Amino acid sequence: MSHLVPASVAERTMNLAYAIAARHAITPAFAKGDALVDVGLSSLDLVNLMIAVEAEFDIMIPPASLTPKNFHSIETIARMVESVRGAAHA
Repeated sequence: MSHLVPASVAERTMNLAYAIAARHAITPAFAKGDALVDVGLSSLDLVNLMIAVEAEFDIMIPPASLTPKNFHSIETIARMVESVRGAAHA
């Protein structure tokens, strides 16, 4: 994926995903572009990640943004977070 995402958002999101993965003894050795379901996160883990992202960035993810496409990888989550944050400040 060629879209650039600020490192801080992507890194913070990656740390959240690592913490969730560690609960299941999944080694956090995945990259920002890897599909989260392919590295072993379940649908419940993705819901927990969504809640953690909302808390970490103090945002409310709009229902229209709660799509599998937006939660495919760390990169897609970080882009969605930036979009939601941008809309809140517009």
